Amino acid sequence: MTYDDDGYWWESYLTQEEWARMPASKRMWYAPDSTEETEDRLEAAHEMGLAAHGFVLSTLTPRQRQVVELYCLEGQTQVKVATALGISQATVSQHLMGKLRGGHHVGGAFRKIRKAIRKAAKTRAGEDTRHAQILAVFDELLDSSITWYRVNELIETLARRRSSDG
Repeated sequence: MTYDDDGYWWESYLTQEEWARMPASKRMWYAPDSTEETEDRLEAAHEMGLAAHGFVLSTLTPRQRQVVELYCLEGQTQVKVATALGISQATVSQHLMGKLRGGHHVGGAFRKIRKAIRKAAKTRAGEDTRHAQILAVFDELLDSSITWYRVNELIETLARRRSSDG
């Protein structure tokens, strides 16, 4: 897949030589060769999950936390979340995404979490701690133009840093 300057993509075909030069880790259906590499990725994902949960706990109201946990962690639809909490689906949506007031988006759990991550990443920029590394990855993941390829690359980098630091 190739992207142009406007962010549109089109398929591109690789020759056998180009395909052979591509590292296995960048190909589709890549399976790590070592269990250590797998463990490092799982540990990095676990650390990111803990950091994300910390943002949920520290930035959201109790009701927003309930909605986010049911919607994101338990995978329920907005309608099911609304039924479980005895509120309307529109209210669930407002808890998650916020609403438009005076031409500006206000509120919303996802917006609050994004803002907290950006602020924490900016505060910790330049530090060489594990927490600062995780925040830097989260901050980059919030970029709206990020690709799955880049997401995997960031997680691999975080996992490698863990194994080299440990």
